[in-house]
Amino acid sequence: MNYDLSRKLELVMEVILLAFVFIDSLLLFISVFLPIRIDSYTYIAYFDLVTSALLLFGYWVQRRRSKSKEGYLKRNWNGIIAIIPFYFLGIIILNLDSSSILLKILAVIKVVTLLMAARQVGKAVDKFVSKSKLGYGFAFFVVVLLVCSITFFLLETGVNPEVSTYEDSLWYVIQTITTVGYGDVVPITHWGRLIGVIAMVSAIGISSLLTAATTSSLMDKLREDREKLAKKSVDYVKKLETQINNLESKIVKEEQVKGIEADLDDIKSEINEIKELLNKKEK
Repeated sequence: MNYDLSRKLELVMEVILLAFVFIDSLLLFISVFLPIRIDSYTYIAYFDLVTSALLLFGYWVQRRRSKSKEGYLKRNWNGIIAIIPFYFLGIIILNLDSSSILLKILAVIKVVTLLMAARQVGKAVDKFVSKSKLGYGFAFFVVVLLVCSITFFLLETGVNPEVSTYEDSLWYVIQTITTVGYGDVVPITHWGRLIGVIAMVSAIGISSLLTAATTSSLMDKLREDREKLAKKSVDYVKKLETQINNLESKIVKEEQVKGIEADLDDIKSEINEIKELLNKKEK
């Protein structure tokens, strides 16, 4: 397979895996610290199972490429914890209560290990994000999403009949940030409306950050391509100059050889003339 195509496929796979890891971490975090519907735990458990399977595949691919397979396991020990679907095993298989303290502790541990695993199995994406500064826009988005949704929930719950669980608040903030605005959840309190305004204004900042980071990344990529092309051109010109110099030296050598051959012919002709003179004298 073409190397460039292989790298692109690897990058796409890492982006998909990291998206699942991020969403899974966010869902686990919300399930531990914020009130959600009982049936939501089941959905989170199945999503966590899918994420664990994808993460296991990512670690398997990385381990196959690693020169020291045993050393890879030692360096990435947290991956063993990150691929265990605690919610699925506890809620679906063992039928434990979703409010179990043990499950919540295991979920917090998994969130930490997932964040560690993200950099281990997403090295290409991590390098790109660090280089393009997309991490700042992404971090800003996460902070706005969590702060606004939690604050909106605290302000509107008990007052707004449309906000009974944290999912309602999260849904409102997401559709506000993305400027969708279905209107199924609307703020009633003045402070809730202020949170909506903050989310709207923040959406402009998030879009600007992401656009600027993406543009900067593209410009850097174009600059690198131009530099590589210029370097290849210089190398090619140097190669041509070397070939021309070699040809010139060969031509000079050939001319020198022809001159020597001509001198030898002259010497031979003179020798023949001397021989003829000697033969005449003997006669």
